[in-house]
Amino acid sequence: MICYKLGACTCTFCWGLLVPLLTPTLTMLPALPAELVDHIFSFLPQEDTSALKACSKAHPLFSSLAERYLYKHVVIDKHSEVCNPVIKNPRLLDYPRTLEIFAYITDRNLLPIDIMSVIPRMANLVSLRIDGPLCPYGQRAEFFSMFRNCLHHSSFRELHLFSIFFFPFSILDDAKNIKKLTLSDCSAGDGWISSTISTSSQLSLDTLILSGRHYPPVHRWAARWGTRLTSLELHDLLNDLDWGVFPEVLAACSNSLTRLHLDESYRCM
Repeated sequence: MICYKLGACTCTFCWGLLVPLLTPTLTMLPALPAELVDHIFSFLPQEDTSALKACSKAHPLFSSLAERYLYKHVVIDKHSEVCNPVIKNPRLLDYPRTLEIFAYITDRNLLPIDIMSVIPRMANLVSLRIDGPLCPYGQRAEFFSMFRNCLHHSSFRELHLFSIFFFPFSILDDAKNIKKLTLSDCSAGDGWISSTISTSSQLSLDTLILSGRHYPPVHRWAARWGTRLTSLELHDLLNDLDWGVFPEVLAACSNSLTRLHLDESYRCM
């Protein structure tokens, strides 16, 4: 009997299969198809890369096969161990599917501008999360110019923004492939919102998630561009900030909406 949960299973059969693979001999490698090794790697936990790292060090064949799983999900923060290999090695840029960037980056040789300049070369990136202001005020124009370029990928589907203040929403006009957008604790000045009212916008969202502290200008933007939403999530709603604008958002997507989630903040109680 074959177990199909190799990544989490501790049964004798699975370990009997995995242990020889992790310590292969030269005589058995020619008879071990790369497709089989790759299939087994796909069952290893993606969140904890320790098993993949152990496999990659067992043999050069395993190293090349483990790379696409090791760098499938890249997190760049103060605890990150994989950001530098990906950012500095062009050969690895096709592997990331999801990328998370947090504001506190301890590597002084890895600037936010450097990270943003590399993202357009991640041809298979599906999801991007940016958490916190990443650049000094004087570099905002250059940063957001590069950010706009990142949104043109045909594979790009999800964008998650956290604590981005005075965000220029007009850069989303060209993000025609993004279908899921999260805005948490984000703000935009009235000037930015008014500049986004353009009939040439290609933005066509399916899912919009607003969480954290909300600002009426952001809701007004959502009401303007959320006319095709099928899923809407509003978290931590506040009486004084949100309930006056929320009906506008709901009315804008009422003809297409199939899923609605409302989460009232405890501060409304």
